[in-house]
Amino acid sequence: MKEENKTRRELFFNDSETNLVKKFEKYEKSLLWKKSENYQKNLLCIQDIADRLLGYMKGHQASFKPEITDENGKFSQEKLSGFVEELLSRWAAKQREGTFTDPSTGESIVEPYIRVRQELYGSYLYVVMRCCLCKGDYALVTGREMEVRTDFAFLLEQAKRLWRSWCVMEKPDEGKKNELFWGYDDQFGLHLYRVLSCPKAGYNNGLDLVGRLPVDCPTFLTDEGNVKRNQFKSIYLGRRPWSLAKKAEEDIAGDSLEGEDSYDGEDGYDTEDSYDEENGYDIEDDYDIEYTYDEEDDYRDDMYFPEYQDDAWYEAEAREVQKQVDIEYLAMSFESSIEYVRHCRRFVELFQQAGQDVMRGFCEDLEEIVALYLAEQDIPPVMDTDKALDVYSGIYDGPYRQAERYSRGIRWKNL
Repeated sequence: MKEENKTRRELFFNDSETNLVKKFEKYEKSLLWKKSENYQKNLLCIQDIADRLLGYMKGHQASFKPEITDENGKFSQEKLSGFVEELLSRWAAKQREGTFTDPSTGESIVEPYIRVRQELYGSYLYVVMRCCLCKGDYALVTGREMEVRTDFAFLLEQAKRLWRSWCVMEKPDEGKKNELFWGYDDQFGLHLYRVLSCPKAGYNNGLDLVGRLPVDCPTFLTDEGNVKRNQFKSIYLGRRPWSLAKKAEEDIAGDSLEGEDSYDGEDGYDTEDSYDEENGYDIEDDYDIEYTYDEEDDYRDDMYFPEYQDDAWYEAEAREVQKQVDIEYLAMSFESSIEYVRHCRRFVELFQQAGQDVMRGFCEDLEEIVALYLAEQDIPPVMDTDKALDVYSGIYDGPYRQAERYSRGIRWKNL
């Protein structure tokens, strides 16, 4: 059983999005790094099972599909809009309840709190719920597999994924704005924007600017979001982001004016800090930091002679053609695409200008919105006192006591 649990733990860690640095074959880790990595690996497993337990007790596995589809199970724009409005109205009423009235405005003193959040949350809920009805479209558009579900647990998982990618970038005009470290186009809920925003111009009109994502521009990244500058380490940066590469080129150009000796590896330019082709950028394997142009690949003679093209080439071409056909069909058959695109744009606009207090409470507020709906429907098992006490007793007499013994034994050992 222990071996089975260990295997399950390893599988979870390998699949976890929080495993940002996976491969260090060419980097000799320090003892501190190894201990920290092992600590995080094991902690993730405990957190995962604890989150699942709480999710079941909170009723997050309940589906919202009946609330946004008609009697035939087909998407209903009217029902989705109404459901999102219902969720937000219930949450806003909960915030107002028991609060004082502002004499100058005659409204609750929490109205400013509600106003800066309500539309942001509404746009997010709309796009995620809408896309949850499209089971295979995420893989089709992004090329990345994902099990899409229509339960509240999945909705909150995507919110946490977005929140973990939140970073704050400096702007040229000395202002700041929120961004997603890996960009918006692969974020579930926003992923269909690229094929629905302007079909007449093609099917790749995304929200992101290629080469200008936060991951490409660490020099403009601040330490105010969830992704901070100390996560850019040379041990897993196989290539310099363009902003750092440009600065390095400027430094080299400046040094060249002082003489040719400045390029000497011992006396001048530090060759160890230059581009290292052996290291891999392993924050997330699915993203390429730079496009490396290879003239030989682009002008191979055998491209133009069918006799040199094998079956694999034809199969790849057929898959690409089929993908384009499927995307075209998606763009034509997607209901209420104008409304979806509008919500995507509005969410990004509100997200970029939201205050840090709003972003810090993003996931907590969304969970409260879900909890209020589920509680009103008497869905969460935790609302039943007997069920809650049964689970409590099982944890207290089992894992809690076991963890207590482990902790006490280690303390005695270290006396």
